[in-house]
Amino acid sequence: MDTDSIPCDMYVDISGLDCGAPFSKLAEAVDVLEDGKVLMAVTQKEAMLSDVPAYCRQMNLELVGQGEDDQQFYFLIKK
Repeated sequence: MDTDSIPCDMYVDISGLDCGAPFSKLAEAVDVLEDGKVLMAVTQKEAMLSDVPAYCRQMNLELVGQGEDDQQFYFLIKK
């Protein structure tokens, strides 16, 4: 599926970031996201397949979808 065709209210690219940086960038995006809106986060790191869902559980965010598009992974997170 092409991520351009997935409806979301905000987009954040957390690719190419190491250690805690992806979650800092993700947290900044979530902070400005309005309640009930959906954020799409994309990354090229396969490790994030378990890390992002764990982050969502910790932060009481709803992971409404996830998948893979070409060589990147995407997560749909509802605040």
